[in-house]
Amino acid sequence: MRRSSSAISIVPCLLLLALLLALPSAAAAARPLQTAVDPDGPYSGVDATLVANRLRAAGASGMRVLLNWREVAPVSFSSGFDPSNPGDPRYRWQKFEAEVRAAAAAGLDPIVVIRSAPDWASGGGPGKPGTVQPDPDQFARFAHAAALRYSGGFQGLPRIRYWQPWNEPNHFGFLNPQAGLAAVGHYRLLVNAFADAVHAVRADNAVIAGGMAPFRNDAGDALVTAPLAFMRALLCVSGGRNPKPTCATQVKFDIWSHHPYTSGSPTHVAANPDDASISALPEMRRMLSAATRAGHVVSNSPVRFWVTEFAWDSNPPDPHGVPERLRSRWIAEALYRMWHAGVSMVTWYKLRDDETNGRPHSATFESGLYYRCGTLSCDRAKPSLQAFRFPFVAFRSGRRVYVWGRTPTSKPARVIVQQRVGRRWKRLGRLRANRYGIFSRRIRTSRRGKLRARMAKSGEGSISFSLRRPPDLPVNPFG
Repeated sequence: MRRSSSAISIVPCLLLLALLLALPSAAAAARPLQTAVDPDGPYSGVDATLVANRLRAAGASGMRVLLNWREVAPVSFSSGFDPSNPGDPRYRWQKFEAEVRAAAAAGLDPIVVIRSAPDWASGGGPGKPGTVQPDPDQFARFAHAAALRYSGGFQGLPRIRYWQPWNEPNHFGFLNPQAGLAAVGHYRLLVNAFADAVHAVRADNAVIAGGMAPFRNDAGDALVTAPLAFMRALLCVSGGRNPKPTCATQVKFDIWSHHPYTSGSPTHVAANPDDASISALPEMRRMLSAATRAGHVVSNSPVRFWVTEFAWDSNPPDPHGVPERLRSRWIAEALYRMWHAGVSMVTWYKLRDDETNGRPHSATFESGLYYRCGTLSCDRAKPSLQAFRFPFVAFRSGRRVYVWGRTPTSKPARVIVQQRVGRRWKRLGRLRANRYGIFSRRIRTSRRGKLRARMAKSGEGSISFSLRRPPDLPVNPFG
């Protein structure tokens, strides 16, 4: 049973960490933590190149890119149009292609999410254009065209290996109808048709399913299905500590993903038990493992667990966002807790703050890693960018401190852990990051000063991390 956020806030650190530190040391060597950023384009030309280079400098290995089916496909299905042909002149790939080329040039893996059907591939009923019962067969034809175009062997275009069919399928803004879990069955049809098409082009392509919104909403027509309820129905498993099969329907994917936005600190528990913030990721992982063991997941490789979107607004510029110093701590801790839950790729939303243009902050996203100015080139990095690039945490357990981090390059290196003592930094230990750049150790110290990690060779430092846990700050993740 999950506890309320008020209960979590009074749990002594020693008891809280007893669970966290139970992770076997062998698991650390076996699981990476890669990062990506959704820059919320489209960008083209010099801007696309600058965006991709900034993502690389942020320690990211991936870039999440939207492929809007509705914008790329022709407005009407005319005679002679072949939706499976990536070279059909009626397709409009140009905007998408500029971002993909820039990502590839910067050494980033594009993580492509396809959504929003053209009118000729949509069903009837209430909902935004492109969201109502998209045709699975036409979706598969478009997926085949896209996967073939970016297979690495088509007209010199870059290779794309990661494909996500649809975005937040439990949200009325993306898929309809939602009432009574109606979207679950249709989403399963979309995913299975999509996976067959993408895998037929290259068997080593990876299909990403899930990508759900974290919070239920029952207000009028703005229906958002609770993500854990959606997942149970889709994967045919029960919830709880030991999920069991509830049916035998299969879903075809290689990676399960989620969007665990959190209305408070990384340990904050959502009010609705079927919502899924960061604290619910272990439960989600158990359900995924149970479905995989039961044969409900058909995959071309061992099933992975990703986060394809998460963030908090910052203050400044959003007066209702998370104070920037606290957000830096939350980002580092969130990355640790997601990794601890079995997540191997985490995507931040987004690169730069929205332009308000007189609108209230509640109508914009101020979750960027960069403060926005007039142009991309003059944007200024937020302090929390370093927490994303070089995450480091430290938690006290008696007379020892558990430290964990990841090098900015995700590669092996020597790391020095230091503690603030008066006006100077005292060295506590020298650690070796593993092949994924992950390092961890329990270090003996009775002092209370903040800790940080520094790269032994370059001298680059992480943010400092206080051993004193701040109280939870309930907040809308978007201010």
